[in-house]
Amino acid sequence: MTIPGAAPRTHIVGAGLIGASIGLGLKSEGWHVTIEDAHAEAEALARAIGAGDAPGDDEPELVIVAVPPAAAPQVVVDALDRWQHATVTDVASVKAPIAAAVEACENAVRYVGSHPMAGREISGGLAAQGDLFKARPWVICPNGAHGEAVAAVRLVAETLQCDVVTMDAAAHDAAVARVSHAPQVAASAVAAALGPLSAEDVALAGQGLRDVTRIAASDPEMWADIARLNRPSLMATIDHIIGDLEDLRDADDLGEAVTDLIERGRVEVARIPGKHGGATREWTPVTVIVPDVPGQLLRLLTDAAQVGVNVEDITIEHSPRQPVGLTTLHVLPARAQELAHALAENDWEIAAP
Repeated sequence: MTIPGAAPRTHIVGAGLIGASIGLGLKSEGWHVTIEDAHAEAEALARAIGAGDAPGDDEPELVIVAVPPAAAPQVVVDALDRWQHATVTDVASVKAPIAAAVEACENAVRYVGSHPMAGREISGGLAAQGDLFKARPWVICPNGAHGEAVAAVRLVAETLQCDVVTMDAAAHDAAVARVSHAPQVAASAVAAALGPLSAEDVALAGQGLRDVTRIAASDPEMWADIARLNRPSLMATIDHIIGDLEDLRDADDLGEAVTDLIERGRVEVARIPGKHGGATREWTPVTVIVPDVPGQLLRLLTDAAQVGVNVEDITIEHSPRQPVGLTTLHVLPARAQELAHALAENDWEIAAP
């Protein structure tokens, strides 16, 4: 909880998904937040949903730049000049180019790079959520900033209940190329490969394709900016992926090559943090056939709660040709059989206990 009086007067430049979500989150914690955007409609929307107020006479103590990545370097430099006593941070997903643009400024010690590792496949203020960043990493790149400036940005991340990570700007860009930027490119490539298929062919899609391509609906213009700014690290990652795929294509024993790739993938996916940032855990799926009528999903979750089994994750798969869907509840292995039995007693049809 924010300590009364400790929160700096905060101004957000950019009222899209990230800027508006930050505003909503900070306002809910009692911060004084103002917001502006180059587009009057976006600015009006952000204020209407409560993401920030119109600027007043008091200058901000903290400025958060949440504009498209290509514009961020210049907007950060302008903000340092416009507000001579404010700490300035940004939330762009590429950090080194902004740090380089600020380096020559005499006010560079007031700039702190940052990057909340959260987002959605849809953009704009209408998609904003005040809890968008909760339990997600928020990277801080101090870039030689003075301690008070770093502390102000850390307070933002902590107020939004993020996991604060401190990194060098170049190291950050190399890491996000592999954990964020390349996955977007790969997901879009898999989705684009569906082009030759008919609608009937695409209807065969299962949950695996949906999982892999979920982020393929992202904003192409934003990702074009990110790719240009982080080209060296992104190219190194794409070269790595292409090398693995070429090894598959050229292998004498394709099955052996696929086995090797999948095994290496299994080792690495186990290192991806699990729930609340902890170690990845194995859940057991309990798949239930759910009629496609209003209220059934709620009834299923209510029945699961009455058993006292915590649902760690949930996936829903629905065939366009069927009046039912497959809802999979992921639970601790020790509770899976108990849950399946209890649901069956409540007249649920279990597809895969």
